[in-house]
Amino acid sequence: MAQPRVGHLQEVLHVFSYLKCHENSKLVFDPFPQSWNDTQFHVFDWTSIYRHVKENIPPNAPEPRGNAVQMNIFVDADHAGNRVTRRSQTGILLYLNSAPISWFSKAQATVETSTFGSEFIAMRIAVETIEAMR
Repeated sequence: MAQPRVGHLQEVLHVFSYLKCHENSKLVFDPFPQSWNDTQFHVFDWTSIYRHVKENIPPNAPEPRGNAVQMNIFVDADHAGNRVTRRSQTGILLYLNSAPISWFSKAQATVETSTFGSEFIAMRIAVETIEAMR
């Protein structure tokens, strides 16, 4: 979105031509939030590590209106998945309520020496994605 190219414009025009041909069609999203079984997750008290952390909300943010939405993101990385370059692959899937709205898969720019490093890079990209969507 920061530096669009000619191919991006062609894809946007393709989307608009598709929508023009299907004027009576609708996109339907499940309005209900995803329900999770909390027994599957290990409970950990992070307040001892992150004592004074608060959500970063801009002071000029408008008041929320309408129904609340739930944003879930799934992240994974394979350590040294490319056998030639030894770079890891990042995969991200972002859900809004129960509908997948964004996905991302790309080779990482750096070569990590551990699984922790590649997962950490993937999580950084996921946090940036969530902040951009928000």
